Amino acid sequence: MSEVRKPRDPVTGHIKALAKGFKYLIEPNRMTLDYPAETMKLPPNYRGFFTVDDVKCIGCSMCEMVCPPEAITMVPRIVGSGGKTLPAESAPQDQKAAKRTKRPVVNWGKCIFCYFCVDVCPVDAFRPTGVHDVAFYTDREYRPTYEEYLNPPEDPYKSSKKVVSKADKKRGVSYEPAP
Repeated sequence: MSEVRKPRDPVTGHIKALAKGFKYLIEPNRMTLDYPAETMKLPPNYRGFFTVDDVKCIGCSMCEMVCPPEAITMVPRIVGSGGKTLPAESAPQDQKAAKRTKRPVVNWGKCIFCYFCVDVCPVDAFRPTGVHDVAFYTDREYRPTYEEYLNPPEDPYKSSKKVVSKADKKRGVSYEPAP
C-alpha cells in the first residue's frame, strides 16, 4: 500500500527561495568571472586561432579535405622569390611558366578549432597563435583574405587580469590570480 503524501504548501517554497536569495545578496557567493576584466589563464597547448607558414606550406590540400565543417578553402597563389607566394591575379600574363600553387584560408565563423588540419599537415605549416577569444563584428572580419590570414588576430584581452580556477569546498569553484 502506498502512502498518501500531503500536498506541498506553495507559500513555504516561495519563502525558502526568497530567504536563500537574500542570503546571497548579503553574503555573495559568486562563482563567475568578471569577464572581460578577468580571463582564465589557459594552458600553452589550448586550441585557438592559428596561422600558416607561407614558405613551409606545400599546398597539398589535406587540411581542406580533413576539415569537418569545411571551414578551410584553398586559394590559388603563385610562388615568388624566396618561396613566398603572391596572389594568382598578380602574375604577368606573358609569364605562363610561373609556378602555381594554393594555400589555405580559414573561415573563422565556421571553424570549430578541432585542429585536425594542424594534426594532418605533413610539413607542420600551421602555427598556433595563443589568441582564443576574439569578437568579430561583421562577417567580412571572420572571412580573411590570405594576406590577412597570415597575420593572426590581436589578443583583445592581453591587458586583463589572468586567473586560475581552484576547487573550494564551500563555494565549489573559486578563482585566484594566476602565477
